[in-house]
Amino acid sequence: MDAAIGQALVSVDAASSVLDQSSSSSLSSKDRANAYDDILIASQDAVDATKQAIEELEKEGVDEGDARMQDLRVTSLAVNYDLISWRVGRNRVLIGADDGLTFPPNPPQKPRRPRKDGKEWTEREEPTGRKLARLRERIALYDAILQSIDSVKDLRGAVRDTGFVAELDGQRAYFQALKCLNLSHSHAFLSNPKSALALCNRALSLSSQTSASPSPSPAPKLAVAETQTQHLKQRLTNLTSHYRGVVALSQLTSSPDHTSNPGVPVVERLNEYPASGTVDLKNLVTWPPKLKPVPVKPLFLDVAWNYVEYPGRSAAAPVKQEVKVEEKKRAEEAAPKKGWFSFGR
Repeated sequence: MDAAIGQALVSVDAASSVLDQSSSSSLSSKDRANAYDDILIASQDAVDATKQAIEELEKEGVDEGDARMQDLRVTSLAVNYDLISWRVGRNRVLIGADDGLTFPPNPPQKPRRPRKDGKEWTEREEPTGRKLARLRERIALYDAILQSIDSVKDLRGAVRDTGFVAELDGQRAYFQALKCLNLSHSHAFLSNPKSALALCNRALSLSSQTSASPSPSPAPKLAVAETQTQHLKQRLTNLTSHYRGVVALSQLTSSPDHTSNPGVPVVERLNEYPASGTVDLKNLVTWPPKLKPVPVKPLFLDVAWNYVEYPGRSAAAPVKQEVKVEEKKRAEEAAPKKGWFSFGR
């Protein structure tokens, strides 16, 4: 089984050299991501070969303290970490060249068919829905990266190395900060600067916990370069200042100014949100209460509806009814009275 593991590792090295050459070429992100398939397959073969070798030693009853078992445990940790690193690298390629640090707009696309009037098509900005869809795809890739980093800690023997775990936490903080940064973009597109500021501030605090590797591979893997962490901190510092100014301006323009009319009691301003300044506890209500008119619906308008002829309203039916009532009253008055003192018998 040692020969099978060695052969798988040789295949991983060969695929890695081919991937390094393809990463330097000017290919699209999807083509570069497809170039990871060969090395992922070779890394998976190395993981399977190591796992099979460990299972055979366990069937033979070999103790964990045996040198062969210890070597296989270390090899298993190394090949599993390498496999997860290549998976993370593939997702990083799909996100973008700068790990999603910037969000450039898509170039406007004109329809292929010419207009009927002979004029040129006007270039339109990318709709907000498409921008949010692209950000949603990025967030899904960041979630996959974070899950992959968490799965490394579940490997046997990984938690014992405190330095290794600290390096993983720093790499996780880097991608978590990028996720918060892209989430802030979505809130900015939806005109919600407060949430964008909160997410940028969270990302800035995470960027101070990132860790970098001195010499990462040409093809992106889990390792992060020092220049990438520095660019992330600088970008987040600028964006945090930008959103803080936007929030301050929005508060100044949206909040009502009550300084010009300080005599208005608080009870008459309950429908205003957010309340500006502090609440004057000595001016909650008007005391003693003053007599003032209250707007109500006058009653005579309802009564006048039956007698006033409004435009577009036919008054024929009510008039006929009134005429019948008047004739009935006249007939009753003209009828002869019977009995004594107008009482009937």
